[in-house]
Amino acid sequence: MDGIINVNKEAGMTSFDVLRALKKILREKKMGHAGTLDPMAEGVLLVCVGKATKLVDSLMSEVKVYRAELLLGVETDTEDSTGKRLSEEERYVTKEEVLSAFHSLLGKREQIPPMYSAKKVEGKRLYSMAREGIVIERKPSPIEIFSIELLSLTEPEPFEGLSCQGRHQRIAFRVKSSKGTYIRTLCTEIGEKLGTKACMSALTREEVGEFHLKESKTLSEIERYTKEGALSSFLKPALYSKVPTVLTFGKFDGVHLGHQKIFSSVFRIGEEEGLKPAVLSFTMEKESFFLQGRKEMLSTEDEHFTRLKNAGFREVYLYPLTMEAARMSPEDFVRIILIEALKVKHLVVGTDCSFGYQGAGNVEFLKNLQGKYDFSLTVVDKVLTTNSAGEEVEISSSYIRKSLEEGRVEEAAALLGRPYSINGTVVHGKAIGRSLSFPTANIFPREGKLIPKEGVYYTRVMVLGEEYDAMTNIGRNPSISAENPLTIESHLLNFDKEIYGEKIRISFLERIREQKRFPNLDALKAQLKEDLLTVEQFRKRRT
Repeated sequence: MDGIINVNKEAGMTSFDVLRALKKILREKKMGHAGTLDPMAEGVLLVCVGKATKLVDSLMSEVKVYRAELLLGVETDTEDSTGKRLSEEERYVTKEEVLSAFHSLLGKREQIPPMYSAKKVEGKRLYSMAREGIVIERKPSPIEIFSIELLSLTEPEPFEGLSCQGRHQRIAFRVKSSKGTYIRTLCTEIGEKLGTKACMSALTREEVGEFHLKESKTLSEIERYTKEGALSSFLKPALYSKVPTVLTFGKFDGVHLGHQKIFSSVFRIGEEEGLKPAVLSFTMEKESFFLQGRKEMLSTEDEHFTRLKNAGFREVYLYPLTMEAARMSPEDFVRIILIEALKVKHLVVGTDCSFGYQGAGNVEFLKNLQGKYDFSLTVVDKVLTTNSAGEEVEISSSYIRKSLEEGRVEEAAALLGRPYSINGTVVHGKAIGRSLSFPTANIFPREGKLIPKEGVYYTRVMVLGEEYDAMTNIGRNPSISAENPLTIESHLLNFDKEIYGEKIRISFLERIREQKRFPNLDALKAQLKEDLLTVEQFRKRRT
């Protein structure tokens, strides 16, 4: 399970209490909250689940809006009404005085965090030290108060809590502030500006960025929706952008020349319109129904993410194509994913883009939604190539997969804009190559990664930070046994280091021959010598 939950935290619970309850309800372990709320506080607590935990820091840095109340003339050790009363005085202030105090606290400045806070110093929570009677010097943190709005100012009246003896005014206000602002401390600061003491008596977080209290769900509501199987009622996609984007979406398996043409348009528009270039890539688990029997992809998820980053995108969003995601209507995909989560202002797609339930969304559908959701649309034509029959065909991931399955690695490299490659960790083999004076670095195929057709290839192998010419065999060593598993064995030229356990990358340049079964090892060794001569010819031709 991956996503963002806007929890309506109830008073009396710590933020960690909320996490514990959610882990039990959702039966998920990987979870984190984006900004602590005091036990007495209520309101928006964002919880990130699964892969969405990567978004915690980004969400924590969002602007927040609080509704707070302070008790004037009362000082406590925790700066709120849950602490121990330290001093008390009656002090009457006017609306004008309050507004003047508010105004003086606006803007950028530094604030010293309270001792009763979850902030860590040398690995220990400040509140843990405070409960032990320890007070230490705290470094001030930069904050910004964007606005403070007065909601109400009461006449002096008794306050039942804290055993107060006098009559005190209460000031309710709404504050918009940056990350790291302690509202309890802000209440104390307001009191100081008014020439007295003050402590916070109520707090509700109303907004964190675009997440609002009116859309939040209580733990009981989340539990009910979970039992009903209605996760989408509270679980938002694990996708989030703070700023407007120019974006393209699709599977982009392999990131071939056709994809790169689309990406170039995204980067150009981003520079021209001052938008953040972003890509949303659909990913599928190995057992996904949507693979329809095809298990192998041109890139693993890790390779895919790295390749998209290296292409130049500031933001890469991977969106798992689950059954629930596939049931989303095309308009919901545009509204919820593209507009609300990823702030798309300009969309770039290929002519054959499809999305939403049963792929009903297409270019025409997007054109019809431009005005409703206020985004621009650019449609990029396909890139064409010529196949072996001399016919013009569109460059596609499926066409490249077919080329590799037929051993045409040169064609695949031309369409990808780079040689097709496979990564793996060197493992011990049967040392047959070493006995033939052709030692090899052996790796096993990674599940879900497409392997070129069995045979012998001229390759380049990256190991220990350097690249070497090599001869690579993909096959089952039929000359040794008919029951061997598929292996990938590379003989590196001018290389004699032990590299067991090292990671290598094999880039396929040209195909040498088919797999053969030899009558004996001498015949196999003779063929390997011929193959090596072919590799030398290919190498010289490329230099």
